[in-house]
Amino acid sequence: MIAPLVVSAAGHAALVALLFLGARLSMLAPPIPIEVRPAHRAVQRTAPVERRGDAKSEAKPQKPRAGAGEKIAKPTPKPLPPPETTDLSPFAPDDAHLVVLLRMDKLRRSPHRAGAEALLQALPDWDTLVAGSGVSPIDDFEALLIATADPHDVRATFFAARHDDGPKMRAFAARTLPDGDPRVFQRLRPGLTILGPPGDVGRGDMGDARATWLQQLEQFDRVAREENGPAVLVTLADAPALIRFGDGLPTPQAIAIAATGDASPAVRVRVVFANAAEAQAFARAWPGILQRYREATAMLGLSRALDGFTLSINDADVELTGRIPEAQMRLGLNWVRALLPAPQAPLDAGTAPK
Repeated sequence: MIAPLVVSAAGHAALVALLFLGARLSMLAPPIPIEVRPAHRAVQRTAPVERRGDAKSEAKPQKPRAGAGEKIAKPTPKPLPPPETTDLSPFAPDDAHLVVLLRMDKLRRSPHRAGAEALLQALPDWDTLVAGSGVSPIDDFEALLIATADPHDVRATFFAARHDDGPKMRAFAARTLPDGDPRVFQRLRPGLTILGPPGDVGRGDMGDARATWLQQLEQFDRVAREENGPAVLVTLADAPALIRFGDGLPTPQAIAIAATGDASPAVRVRVVFANAAEAQAFARAWPGILQRYREATAMLGLSRALDGFTLSINDADVELTGRIPEAQMRLGLNWVRALLPAPQAPLDAGTAPK
């Protein structure tokens, strides 16, 4: 059973890296039974998750005028709404179903930095790409895009990183991967390096579509760069290609997640269904899903993490928004760090991932 359920993603947005680790973790009595489907490479994005727009700041109220000798108390600032989701698929290869954007400039200022770094270290190719290089993704990258057509195949993972152009990073981009891993590094321009199959990163014999994609990719780090923007963004553009819900629940067509790096992260999860009837069916099932989540996490001390979330429906879209209390977030990250398996060893020659 895959670990990162939609509900778990909503409640623990900083744990979205678990989408790449689902094959290596299990969860008893999940809130939503999910069947993991064999990934196919021919992407069919029937319900793209478009950008909903940046969160708009509220109009500033006029300051009341004080009378003689009268003091006016400063109003308590209202917390900002959860960040908007963004469609990341234009920055990813055409066959990518799952795309994650990490704003490292925000994560390194986050009180949950250690937990985020532990999740990165558990990614299957951490040792291959980072160990021994002297590079810290959180310290040395400004933004990191991770995309894959198959979360279970290390060699299907595509990376794009924005960074400074010092000697350390140039040496990092010149590394040779182990035998059996066909991906190659490509320095698109100073401060922008990508890693992927030769067909994705090569510049030779490019058609207009590939050239356009590379031009779009060069702008990926502009997403969520505003001060109050999300630290983590996720797009699952073709959910049925990877998962199918059980218990008679409709499987969404697409899922998008946005979460801040605050001590109490603000989270927005957008779930796109095929039609309004399916969205209504999911909304009716939500109280039961939430109750099962509470029961499944009671022994971990996380059962109240989603209590502040609200659900709204707009035609075929369902949105879950709220904040995770800081104590619950810290406890959840501690549990995940304790339960994560050791990083896999780099691929040897002739070794195929399973």
